[in-house]
Amino acid sequence: MRDLFLGVLLLSAFPLILYRYQIGALVIGFMSFMYPQSNAYGFVLTVPWIDYFFMVTIASYVIAQGYKQYKHHHLITYLLIFYSWLSITTVFAIDTDISYDPWLKFTKVLILAIVVFAMLNTEKRLITCMKVMVLSIGFYGIKGGIFTIISGGSYRVLGPINSFFADNNGMALILVMTLPFMLFFITHADNIYQKYFSIFCSLCSAIAVLGTQSRTGFIALIISFLYFTWLQKKLGKALLFIIPLTFVAYFVMADSWSERMASSAQFETDSSFQGRVDMWNASIRIVNDYPILGGGFDVIYVPEVIKKYIPYNVGSRAIHSAYFQSLAEHGYVGFGLFIVMLFLSFQAARKLARESKYNPKLAWFNDLSIAVRSSLVGYMVLALTANIAFFDMLYFHIVILAIASILIKKEREANRLSILETPS
Repeated sequence: MRDLFLGVLLLSAFPLILYRYQIGALVIGFMSFMYPQSNAYGFVLTVPWIDYFFMVTIASYVIAQGYKQYKHHHLITYLLIFYSWLSITTVFAIDTDISYDPWLKFTKVLILAIVVFAMLNTEKRLITCMKVMVLSIGFYGIKGGIFTIISGGSYRVLGPINSFFADNNGMALILVMTLPFMLFFITHADNIYQKYFSIFCSLCSAIAVLGTQSRTGFIALIISFLYFTWLQKKLGKALLFIIPLTFVAYFVMADSWSERMASSAQFETDSSFQGRVDMWNASIRIVNDYPILGGGFDVIYVPEVIKKYIPYNVGSRAIHSAYFQSLAEHGYVGFGLFIVMLFLSFQAARKLARESKYNPKLAWFNDLSIAVRSSLVGYMVLALTANIAFFDMLYFHIVILAIASILIKKEREANRLSILETPS
């Protein structure tokens, strides 16, 4: 029954997409953020929904000549440069067969992100896209938060199977990266119901982060939230959020959760951390032997690499760091491009804040800048210990930032023209 309902719901979107191509971009975002088919068990799981939605959306976009409204942004140019380098490293990878699949996955991520950028190019469409993201991730946040309270944190909150965020660290990541946008809609809610829903959703999502039992996720949550309130100059109000969260952590969570969080400080005896250090060292040895191109996507799973670079007492495993991942897989050049991408995104968000801070009509751009920067800070913290260099939500955030930058430029130009045209 669940498969039938979801199948009918998704199929009903196709005629709407043919009518309005921007609906297709929103549906693609919804499918990427929520991965709804993971909540079913039958034929819905076997259908490549995003591929079909992509083809219909592009067809509708071309028919409607939506490309005539396209405006470019330097962040998109940089994403294409970054992608070009990753393609080069894939061609010259140690094992091209192993590198091909993750390269193809990232190709699809980038194409879908650029589709969203090209089609959601108005204020209404951008805000709707962010609402879709908040509702999609908020579903798992509310579900995970309630589950954590009921179970006392005895079990981990995980993401849907086969998604980008299936494990506990991935689940913590999407919640941490979406929480600032939930807080954004508390201030910019359309009505009182949306405001209180945003409050409820953000509290449940924060509790769900505790439920993932991701130690870095917990740290990223605190740092991201404190940075958010610091940018808003409302550090005092942070207590309204931190106090109930602390209450849940202290009185509700199981002893196993407390013991796992406490183990974060015991580096010498934490076998998980020591295993990660071994993989980081292996990454350094790989990039030193292949300094320009690296070893290609998933180099750490190449049999000859395992034999040569990984200690015999450490099984082949993920690198568990986006920074070391980009080093080993794409060389010092790829690592540099990855860091510059984060820097340019952060600078674009700061520029968005400067251009909107003192104009009441553009105030929402400043709050959006704060949300994006807080989300990026949460990502960068989690990137220290998670394999998320090519995590799709990062690139959707960059696209949201690029759209907002274009919109504020258009608004400022319109305001300047209106002032010039006003009779003295």
